Amino acid sequence: MTKPSIGELLNGVATSLRESVLPEIPSGPTRRQLQVAIAIIRRVALVWDKVAPYLYLDNKDIEQTAIRICALLDRGQVILEGIDPGVLRRRLNEKEMESRSPQIDYPMWDALAARNIELQQILVNFQEALHAPALQTASVPARADRDEIAAMLQALFRRMLARELEVNAPPNRAGRLA
Repeated sequence: MTKPSIGELLNGVATSLRESVLPEIPSGPTRRQLQVAIAIIRRVALVWDKVAPYLYLDNKDIEQTAIRICALLDRGQVILEGIDPGVLRRRLNEKEMESRSPQIDYPMWDALAARNIELQQILVNFQEALHAPALQTASVPARADRDEIAAMLQALFRRMLARELEVNAPPNRAGRLA
């Protein structure tokens, strides 16, 4: 790990701009632009060091949930239009292996981000298939499986939101309300 971290470096730049450069700039548009730039740098610094672990955990959670949904679909009670569990399972395993560099165990940031976009599309496909008209009039066992899949997705979305909040929550500073 590099010390200082990228987030620490960005915070240092923001502090330097605020303390050294900003006082030298008179009121007006240039000063306001610099103030906005400092705020943006601070915002990026806040999340920079957290983004890769967040994406990694999010990707793993989505993959595991999708695999559990595939297992449920394998029972054959419910069919989600446009979703083949075997093909999806192979796609999940192949892509997960492709996102890793042969030298390291942890995927590169750009691979994590690209994978997250792919997995988000799988979630969209699940959601659309769950709301297809055919499932609304399905048999009782199929509706039960559909409800179980919906519950899995809802729990996944809650976990994803909790992780998102951890990444984007401002640091709790003494004297500030949490």
